[in-house]
Amino acid sequence: MTTSPPGGRCTRADGIQERAEARTTMDEKDVIIVGLGPTGAALAGLLGQRGVSVAVFDRLADLYPLPRAIGLDHEVMRIVQELSLADRLAPHIAPYRPSAYRGTKGQLIRRLDSAPPPFHLGWAPNYVFEQPAFERLLRARLEELPNVVVHLSADVERVGQDDDGAWADVRLAGDTETQRIRSRYLIACDGGASLVRKKLGLVLEDLGFDEPGLVVDVGVDDDKLAQLPQTQVQYCEPERPCTYVVCVDNHRRWEIRLNADDRASGEWPEEDLWPLLRRWIGPQDGRIWRSATYRFHGLVAREWRRGRILLAGDAAHMTPPFMAQGMAQGMRDALNLAWKLERVIRHGAPEDLLDTYQQERKPHVTATTRAAMTLGELICERDPERAAQRDARLLDEQGGAVQTMLRQDLIPGLTSGLIKTGSPEAGSSLPQPFVHSGRFAGRLDDISGATVRAVAVEPLRPDERAALIGALTPVCGVLVELGEGGVAEKPLVKAIDDDTVISAWLGTSGQRIAIVRPDHYVYGTASSAAEAVTLLLDLRTWLIGPDAADRSN
Repeated sequence: MTTSPPGGRCTRADGIQERAEARTTMDEKDVIIVGLGPTGAALAGLLGQRGVSVAVFDRLADLYPLPRAIGLDHEVMRIVQELSLADRLAPHIAPYRPSAYRGTKGQLIRRLDSAPPPFHLGWAPNYVFEQPAFERLLRARLEELPNVVVHLSADVERVGQDDDGAWADVRLAGDTETQRIRSRYLIACDGGASLVRKKLGLVLEDLGFDEPGLVVDVGVDDDKLAQLPQTQVQYCEPERPCTYVVCVDNHRRWEIRLNADDRASGEWPEEDLWPLLRRWIGPQDGRIWRSATYRFHGLVAREWRRGRILLAGDAAHMTPPFMAQGMAQGMRDALNLAWKLERVIRHGAPEDLLDTYQQERKPHVTATTRAAMTLGELICERDPERAAQRDARLLDEQGGAVQTMLRQDLIPGLTSGLIKTGSPEAGSSLPQPFVHSGRFAGRLDDISGATVRAVAVEPLRPDERAALIGALTPVCGVLVELGEGGVAEKPLVKAIDDDTVISAWLGTSGQRIAIVRPDHYVYGTASSAAEAVTLLLDLRTWLIGPDAADRSN
């Protein structure tokens, strides 16, 4: 049966007219989000803050109760900062400890750590965190946004689209009938088993990783903590590969690979869990908080957009946990989508802008997932002889002594999409220094906003400043001049880079000005104001449409 707008008629395949099955009682929104996990909640918040109206539907009555993400990175913290949640989240995060990879004889074979200060993006590169607390804070933020409406215990039974927009047939809690909710766009953030993805017939591509695992979260007693490892440990042992994670406060996590004769699904009773943990702790040392079995996959959707419906988070990709990047991938999706949807919905940008979402995110997700898979393959080698060869090879590759690898070196920048290919630093993230200007002292994003920015590493001449502000104004952009403080009123911000991270970063490529997108990725860099204006004119065609750009000239 084909559908028509709510309240109208639809035509069956045999041509008979009949009333649409779903009734419509809810106001139309700009965006429908299906799923209120971290990706959906962050996307709703980012859109709401941008003035976009959002309706969110989640089938659960409360948070997902089983263990999920344990790590986040500085890109996620930058999003948290934009959502005004950094201070609220602080009690629920801790620096991510170094990761020691131990071989078949317990020897150190690899070491991962985070880059030292000054921090490139204004936050430590990696943190452990408590996901339930994080999700509670995200949901509380949504309650503060009047243009965001959240419905829990809401079953989305059907989705679709037509020339006028997208729609979802939703059965709200306590209702016996479905309502048809309309919007301009619908974003599926409904997890790895995404109903929306399946309804659309979108296929997941298998990158070739499938490993069963058991995750156990334990609250360890104070007097036992000192006897446990003080870093993260990857036990690369063929008989039972395992990951140990130092979490926030007394929380410790074990991720244990399952053997062929283990229960691969369903609930594990405590009496079966403690024998797996006896190497480290026993029932007298703490309490098991929660546990779950998973299959760790490397999967990426072949198609991320079907007209007005797009996928994000686990609905679009699944990453094994060996780099703590699963949730971070979804949060990057949310920020990428949020600013582009705002531009299309509120500023008349061409809908082709939304095609750059997959162009950018799919290669980035695929590369990051493959990096996680490579680490997972090292950890999960089950053949004793090959594992011994792995240990020897890794040490040989490091010159006979273990060298520290920086985790963030494994995360790529953007390589395609809305960037000026060939421009130095295009596709990288703009550093976020601590700056001061007049009475303001804090992180750069807090003074400039998360918008289009031209960032100059030294003061500009009056004519250069005027030309750049003229090119920025049509896209509501901001000019940031580093080197002298005193002006902090948009569209001009003059500030002093207390960390000198931007000047050091841009100076390596001999450039003077960076043109930056609202998601902090660099569109391109320039050695002169005239080159920077040209970059802005190229970019703004995507952000306000060619007709609007012509009218502004």
